[in-house]
Amino acid sequence: MIFPVVGLSLIAVSICVILKKTNPEFSLLVSLIASVLILGIIFSNFNPFFDVVNRCINGFNLNNIYITTILKALGICYITQIASETCKDSGFSSISSKVELAGKIAIVLLSLPMFESLIKTLEKLIYLK
Repeated sequence: MIFPVVGLSLIAVSICVILKKTNPEFSLLVSLIASVLILGIIFSNFNPFFDVVNRCINGFNLNNIYITTILKALGICYITQIASETCKDSGFSSISSKVELAGKIAIVLLSLPMFESLIKTLEKLIYLK
């Protein structure tokens, strides 16, 4: 998996460096297309990861909400980082910081059901005393 990613990235960077001098808008387009292709390569090889996670959920009788929330948060982190870095590379650091803030807020909102469950569990423990 790593060789196609490295090869594609080196080719894309070479094209971007050449185009940046004459056509910076095409350089950005090549960069975005390469990013999407690299993400496609990465996600196409993600099935073994999900198989292991499913076996862990089923084998250890873990609560599905916790695992899915953690995986969704991890996905939000990666997507936010990719979008933020793309904005920074394009010279829009102010937009990049807004993307990062949006990712943080999305994770907080995603974790609210887990936080509510934790509070309910603590409340039950307190009333047991």
